[in-house]
Amino acid sequence: MKPAIAAAEIARFSPFDTQRQVDASFTHLAHVAPDAPQGGTLRTGSTVNFDSTNPMRFPGRSPNALRYTFDTLLVPSDSEPGAFYGLLAKEIEVSEDFTSARFVLNDKAYWHDGSAITARDVAFTFETVRAHGLPFDRSLLGDIVIETEGVDTIIFQYSGEGSWQWISELGQFPIQSSAYWQELDPSEATLTPPMGSGPYQMTRIAFNEQVIIQRVPDYWAANHPLNRGRWNFDEIVVDYFFDNTAMIEALKKGDLDVLREWNATSWRERYAGPALDAGRLVRTAVRRQDGGSLTTLVFNLRRSLLEDVRVREAIALALDTQWYEELHGSVFELPGSFYGDSRLAAKGAAAAAEQALLAPYMADLPNEILDHGGPDEIHTGLTERQRLQRANNLLDAAGFPFEGRYRIDPDTGEQLRLTYVTAHPTTARQLAPLQDMLERVGVTLELSVHDYVSGRRLILDHAYDLTWLKLSANDPPGTTEQRFWHSSQSGDQGYGLAGLSHPASDMLIEIMLGSRNEEEIVTAARAFDRFLRWGHYTIPLWHEVEDWYVHASGLGFPDPGRVRMDPAERWFWIR
Repeated sequence: MKPAIAAAEIARFSPFDTQRQVDASFTHLAHVAPDAPQGGTLRTGSTVNFDSTNPMRFPGRSPNALRYTFDTLLVPSDSEPGAFYGLLAKEIEVSEDFTSARFVLNDKAYWHDGSAITARDVAFTFETVRAHGLPFDRSLLGDIVIETEGVDTIIFQYSGEGSWQWISELGQFPIQSSAYWQELDPSEATLTPPMGSGPYQMTRIAFNEQVIIQRVPDYWAANHPLNRGRWNFDEIVVDYFFDNTAMIEALKKGDLDVLREWNATSWRERYAGPALDAGRLVRTAVRRQDGGSLTTLVFNLRRSLLEDVRVREAIALALDTQWYEELHGSVFELPGSFYGDSRLAAKGAAAAAEQALLAPYMADLPNEILDHGGPDEIHTGLTERQRLQRANNLLDAAGFPFEGRYRIDPDTGEQLRLTYVTAHPTTARQLAPLQDMLERVGVTLELSVHDYVSGRRLILDHAYDLTWLKLSANDPPGTTEQRFWHSSQSGDQGYGLAGLSHPASDMLIEIMLGSRNEEEIVTAARAFDRFLRWGHYTIPLWHEVEDWYVHASGLGFPDPGRVRMDPAERWFWIR
């Protein structure tokens, strides 16, 4: 039995304070069951296929369970916004302006083959991601100089605007073994289970059929306080299915133990039967303690047609979100703020501090932005006729005349047509009401459905007018905002689906990421919320404030806290 790592050996990083080590009384993360029983097998399923076990390469998708086989430099806290604790890193030094970070690795950390984890491994991981990874990661790492100091120290120097965001991104990436990848080409896909360092190792991988991971008996951090109450199963089996119907039937039959449900109709209707009636299966709805997540359609501003805010607002008005509330019952809430009902949401008239931030840009913003958090505060009560009349007026003003039943784009002389691109057929089916209503204002909406790989490629290539986007309300804000709404991500290779490039947006995001003052960050988030809502960059569909699980009655779980519960990480079999 390895000796427990003492709290005094655990480093801590937070953008809001200068504390470097945890308190000596720290014994485990919040929102775990620290004395949860360990053992048994967890069986779950997925319909998201994989094509590689190389997490450093794009394009390519690794099985989700692969991430449990690697450790990271940092682990986020569940109870302290913006706080991280060191796992592979035993010391963390971050400059006051967030432009440099120095990590000293834990000398107890080693790979599953017993070799030590070194600074060379960390440098290799990020140099490889910089060359072959996701576009967002390549862009981020393009501004970072990586240096090693001895065998255990890694130093990152960031040349962009200082922010804690890049530190958290790097801190949570799975570190790879440089020695293992010497035998393989890290720019290519592979289905060989890679060398890991985490609580599990992959023991079986059958292409898009099954993945099995098993507990590592001599895992170096088994007794680390950050892992107490986590990783409670001896084995996790993930079966892959062609569609949700087959996966749900496998759960009802008893071949699976737990599924996370995403679809409201399935949640309400598709699990009924003997397993639920007899109590073998249980439906658990967990009310989230953060701002939840907002499901939207995002406009691609790279298309000249959609640069005009009047066109975007007209299209958004054609969707009556009340229809979704009636369809889904009480499982969703009507959309409003991008931050839900959290402290970051803009409500009513802007406070003086918000007005001061927005003042330099008001010539380019509607006056209503200072009086209401968003147009939803004044549009909610409009009748269908009023919504369509306003949409028609806006399209008239934008210069798209009717020719017969359809509006014409004067620049092309062709029918005004929008294309929605997705890799998820259920999302396309949910847009039938929008499609019908747009037809009534002379706009054609084409629904273009693709397989996952093709759809993802089209979306990353920005070959769409509209696509699906779910935004989680992270607190502190900044990371998601940077990824989707900063001008650095607006180019052809950028991760920003909307292609938004606006100085007000950039300024507010940079405050969120660069300030150490929580009040300033909250104010910037509220002003940003107003900016996004009044810019009509998305069509908000609904707000999700619950997470849904259907699972075997013998499974237990802790208080979920601020974050989603990952059954593989925190659940356990009740004994």
